[in-house]
Formats: sequence, structure tokens, C-alpha cells
Amino acid sequence: MENIMLNHVGTQTLETERLILRRYVCSDASDMYCNWVTDPAVSKFWGWKPHENIEETQSLLIEWIEEYKNTETYHWVIVLKNNSQAIGYIYLNAFDDADNCEVHFALSQKYWNQGIMSEACKGVLTFSFSVLGVESVHTRHHIDNPASGRVMLKCGRRYIKTKYKKVSDCEQISGDFCFYEISKNDKHFIN
Repeated sequence: MENIMLNHVGTQTLETERLILRRYVCSDASDMYCNWVTDPAVSKFWGWKPHENIEETQSLLIEWIEEYKNTETYHWVIVLKNNSQAIGYIYLNAFDDADNCEVHFALSQKYWNQGIMSEACKGVLTFSFSVLGVESVHTRHHIDNPASGRVMLKCGRRYIKTKYKKVSDCEQISGDFCFYEISKNDKHFIN
């Protein structure tokens, strides 16, 4: 496959029916702390411990905001339109020479099973293919987290394989992972 230069534009604001996906701002710390970074059910498959204080969240947020200086950073906070509350995040990373990348996400437990993450993923996939020029997007989930797999399938991703993955910086989440992908020309892509 011919390598076409990606059109890196940095994190842009995206809008879906119920959501705004935008860059983080310092005032998001309170919503992050209340909605997901303190919840062990959310952090369980991410390799970070639940935050113990708001200062820890503020410190992380400052790091993430600083990363926006790089136009190859794609890290959105997921905000509900109806109440402007930050309820999770979604980001792209691991861009390679074949114009592929990975998508990762986390959502406040309060909003699970409402189609919110599928909606956010579809918005990011559309942006990835139409604006960045990404050829395919890969993702994976721990086998004990099947809800993430359902999100992936709802967005048109194809299951590829299950294999053991050692997570070098977080031994507690090493294990079997299910891998998925979707390409911009995939007839299963739901836009």
C-alpha cells in the first residue's frame, strides 16, 4: 500500500448528535475527578490507579493540555451537549508509516450502555478518515471487558484475533486481548 502523508491538524472540535468532542481545558478537572478518574471500574483496564485527590487530576490535565502543542496529538474530552459535563475521553495514537493508528477511550460508568461511546467513536473515525487521511484504525480490548468490544462492532470494526499481550508498564492488565480494525474503504464503516 502506498504511504500517503497524513494531514496532521491537531485536535479539532467535533460534534455529534449528543456530544461535543473538544480539547481539554483546566476547568475540566472537576468533571474528570467526579466522573471517571476516581472510578476503579473505569481505570481497571487502563493501567492507572484511581486518582486519590483533585491535585492528581489537575496535574494529569496540565500534561494533556501541554501535548496540544504537537499537531500530531488527538485527545478529546467527551462533553454532553445537554449539560456541558465532561464524561470521558477518546484519543488516537500509534500512527505508523502505513497511515494507520489506534483509538482508545474511557467513559464515566454513569453513561455506560447508552450508545455514547459508539457515537464518540464514529465521530473520531469520520475525522480520522476524512480529515487526517488515515487508512485504517486499530483498537483492542481486554477479553474481560466485552462492552468495549460491542462498541467496536457497533462502529463497524472487524474482529481480527485474540492474543496474549503483555502490558509492560502495567502487569495487572496483561492477558488476552481482542483486536479489531476498520479501514476508510470498509463497507462496514458506519458514518
